[in-house]
Amino acid sequence: MIKHGRESLVKIAGGEFVSKEPLPGRSMSQKREWLARQQRAADTIQKLHEIGNDAYGVPHIKSIDSRRFCVLEERVSGVPLTPLLFRKLDDNAREKVVDSLAQFYADMHSIDVIPNPIEYKMEYGLDVEYLENFLEDVEQYFSKKEIKSVRDEIKFIDRVYQHIINTSYETRIVWVHGDLFDGNVLYDYKTQKFNIIDFTDAGTSFLHYDMLRSYSRDLGVADAVRTQYLKYRDVRDLPADFVDDARWKQIAQYHNAANVLEKMNEEVTDVQYLGKNERSKMLDRLKQQINVLHKHARGF
Repeated sequence: MIKHGRESLVKIAGGEFVSKEPLPGRSMSQKREWLARQQRAADTIQKLHEIGNDAYGVPHIKSIDSRRFCVLEERVSGVPLTPLLFRKLDDNAREKVVDSLAQFYADMHSIDVIPNPIEYKMEYGLDVEYLENFLEDVEQYFSKKEIKSVRDEIKFIDRVYQHIINTSYETRIVWVHGDLFDGNVLYDYKTQKFNIIDFTDAGTSFLHYDMLRSYSRDLGVADAVRTQYLKYRDVRDLPADFVDDARWKQIAQYHNAANVLEKMNEEVTDVQYLGKNERSKMLDRLKQQINVLHKHARGF
């Protein structure tokens, strides 16, 4: 028996299946919410099976027992397709992964699409509250000498932040996996295909956000996946800010910079509880992140 994710216990059931149950100690309302998420996952998986794309695999749901709060799901093969594993694959295998991932995105995004494009403001998806407070109160945590060494960089961080929160672009709301990371993408060396599991977070999100802040970014192939993705979708149904190459690269740059800011936010979350030595080490780590930010925020 193993804990699976944040909410389920998973057991091997007869070799061909796995059974899922809510984690122990959950209230009845939490169990019902768990069951609703499993049903949503099953509905999404069913729609993918109806599409019938064999470029990737998704498990079949054999049964959902609403009385016992138990799901019986097909057990799929493979090992987590981590960025390290991806880099170790040969060129042909990597190209196949990129193409299959593009097809998976295209199929997911076709399940439930709100037809009209919308304006997405990047401030909505940027969670850097601790970083904002840190920049305002930085003099409380460091000596004048330390602050002097990073004063220009602090101004740079603030300039990038202001640029991002004032940026918007046209996108669409689409149906997404919701938790696509290497733990949910299992690679089979024999078939050179991957199986995707755990659709319990499936729901709506933004087209650009899904492709730029998700698994394809972790693998470092967001641009390549988007290029292939355009081959599988009618570009007339896609927003201009997604189809246009120059605009796509600009938006990708904004999201990459936003990702660095969020990592900085995690770094400074507990700054007020750190001792002097720990704060000094934290400042060194921030400087490393600032170097990365310069790479992604050229021209800001």
